Amino acid sequence: MPKSKLIIVGIIAVLTMSAVPVLVKSTTANEYTVGIARLAIAVLAFMPLVVLRGYLLKLSRKQWLQLVTIGVVFGFHWLTYFMSIKLATAAIAALTILTYSVQYLVLAHLFNSEKVSPIEWLAIGVCFAGCIVVAPDFSLSNDVSLGIAIGLLSALFYAAMPLLHQRASDIGTLERTWAQFFFALLVFIPLWGRANWDLTRLDVSQLLVLGLVCTVFSHGLWVKASTELPALYASMIYFLYLPGALIGSALFLGEPITPVKILGCVLVFGSSAALAIYRYRRRHLVT
Repeated sequence: MPKSKLIIVGIIAVLTMSAVPVLVKSTTANEYTVGIARLAIAVLAFMPLVVLRGYLLKLSRKQWLQLVTIGVVFGFHWLTYFMSIKLATAAIAALTILTYSVQYLVLAHLFNSEKVSPIEWLAIGVCFAGCIVVAPDFSLSNDVSLGIAIGLLSALFYAAMPLLHQRASDIGTLERTWAQFFFALLVFIPLWGRANWDLTRLDVSQLLVLGLVCTVFSHGLWVKASTELPALYASMIYFLYLPGALIGSALFLGEPITPVKILGCVLVFGSSAALAIYRYRRRHLVT
């Protein structure tokens, strides 16, 4: 597929994914209900394709362990992300999740021995400062600050996903995608008793959109775009998640766009984008 079409595909994928915090915040379904419903839909959608390929039976014990690890980490990412959305606001939760890019760099430094220059550490610090700016105070006694803290934990889980997928790159993308959702669902199943299933038709519609559009459709497009586009292109496109969520929360939830919120978004968005460009240029200058 031509690069221009891949860029359009990536933009569509990210913008539809940016509807997630708005939908999760607006539905009366709690974080456990959202997780179970969304993951169940995704597992059922991908299951026929995985079964037809028949590759799962050929996997080794080590590969199955890798798939379980990917799914469990992803499950905790979604659980903490949905909790963050419910506690804070849709826009602020999206703001915290975008820190995954700088948290990934920290994890790569710790576990892959990747070098991090002083200017990169500065960008990482600025990114976290953007989250501190939007916090009402430094106490976890209020929901917004607690939601930010849980959102940063969710971003940490999300930052680990590329490292885990890289170590399991010998397993097919479809199988890894299915396993990511299936084993994440197993994380949520013990929490079934905490889910609320007394839902309205609107809630059911929102859960279907979250499962079919924001998961199956969006993830399918994003896998295609992020796999075939250069890493810098994919990174810059994904940063659209934040403005998409910010605008969506203002239009559909009535969340105010305050100067403080804008400042926090600028710090997180700007430092993450600048860091991605810096690392891309440094890598190409070295090679």
